Amino acid sequence: MRRSKEDSEQTRTAILDAAERMFCEKGYAAATVESISRAAGLTRGAFYWHFRDKAEVLAALHGRTFLPQEKILTSAIAPDTPDPLDCLFMAALEALRSFEVNECEQRIFRIMSDLTIEQDGREALARIHAEMRALIGTVMRRAQANGTLNPAVTVAEAELYITVTIGGLLAEWLTSGKSFPLALSGERLLRHLMTLLRADQGDAPRRCDSPPRRAGPELGS
Repeated sequence: MRRSKEDSEQTRTAILDAAERMFCEKGYAAATVESISRAAGLTRGAFYWHFRDKAEVLAALHGRTFLPQEKILTSAIAPDTPDPLDCLFMAALEALRSFEVNECEQRIFRIMSDLTIEQDGREALARIHAEMRALIGTVMRRAQANGTLNPAVTVAEAELYITVTIGGLLAEWLTSGKSFPLALSGERLLRHLMTLLRADQGDAPRRCDSPPRRAGPELGS
């Protein structure tokens, strides 16, 4: 029984690995269940044993790789966080540093940004984006409740600013051929954004209990 479970997990992983390659190489629309199955060295029957369709594979690929936008929320949504905006800032920097060196995260972001994704896949992506935006909204409501969110900025506006800024940074970095230092440029842009979002607009973001920093040189302010 244990071996059967291990075999099943290996088969599922093989399908996801093959789908990731196919989606990157061919695009979502051109990558068929047949081509994914062949690339994984499996039959279509094995594919359908684990996944209903490509949209379910797309969701599973997302689920096994936290993207930077999601990592941003890991510390900022904690109920005991004294200053959600500070935690959001520090976690965002960690996310950008990770994305800059993690090719798997970059591939998944490219896949999720594929405009050829069909209706079933778009529906799966819409659910994923809605969940993430809801979490960002939770962060902003907590900041509003404890008085750290600028009263001139609504929760909906703050949520949109964060979503567009992070997503835009990642997309521009990739489409420009990584022509600028992502983490360094991102830190400077995020500092300006946090100044806009904070009630005490003269204060720079401070450190909170964020995920451990990766060893490396300090980024400039």
